[in-house]
Amino acid sequence: MESVAKQLIQPRQRLIKTYTCDGCGRHVEQKEMVIPMGPRKGEIIIANLGCKCEDIRLVEQAIRQGKKNKIKKIYRMFTGNSMMNRSLQSATFKNYHATTTELHEAKARLMQYAKEFNPHESGNLLLVGNYGTGKSHLSVAITKELMAKGYTCLFLSVPKLMTKIKTTFNSNSDHTESDIFDLIESVDLFVLDDLGAEYTNIKNKNDNWTHTKLFEVLDNRSGKPTIFTTNLRSDQLEIKMNERNLSRILDGTEIIKMDGPDYRRREF
Repeated sequence: MESVAKQLIQPRQRLIKTYTCDGCGRHVEQKEMVIPMGPRKGEIIIANLGCKCEDIRLVEQAIRQGKKNKIKKIYRMFTGNSMMNRSLQSATFKNYHATTTELHEAKARLMQYAKEFNPHESGNLLLVGNYGTGKSHLSVAITKELMAKGYTCLFLSVPKLMTKIKTTFNSNSDHTESDIFDLIESVDLFVLDDLGAEYTNIKNKNDNWTHTKLFEVLDNRSGKPTIFTTNLRSDQLEIKMNERNLSRILDGTEIIKMDGPDYRRREF
């Protein structure tokens, strides 16, 4: 009786052709089959028996989703106020008061950048000026404006970025160096604050861990909007960062000068 039942539900089928799938490389039998039972009983379907493309697609989709979930987790860790100096936590365009014409023009340009921002078309900015002129303040203001519009943004000073990378060397770390670089690559806007403040081994220019990590960051952000800030002149930056990294930063980057009196000492 069991063999008879199997025969009754065995779908009628006709071999159409056999071929090697370009996608998965498996031998495939393409058959015309008639659904033997259920609500679709009698319906003729074409089945590619042996093809694993759909299985591969589902596995890749699961891997991508898992990676996205992990990036979201790391993103929540990095976007907390703990990664930002207390003085910057309340920074907005509204509470930045330009003290010179140059700083007023810089603020206007950055507000325009935020207003016209496009993660696929906006370029890079390098804010250059002496201490306390509000470079970091305005950079944070941009991230707040864009995050309010639904964009993902990440603000990190170079020293804190290097510290975060070093924490991944600990076997107890809940994220890896690769996770950090994936996050930096994924956000719509990345702000790398205080270039040149990081420690570098000037005595050995050819073997410098910090230079290598900076290059990896810059390489990951290639073609994606990034804002840099620095207190140093170009010749000083070249010494601190090396010529290759500086060249990568300056390539196609708009430079905005922000010299003026120290904003933090205005009431001193």
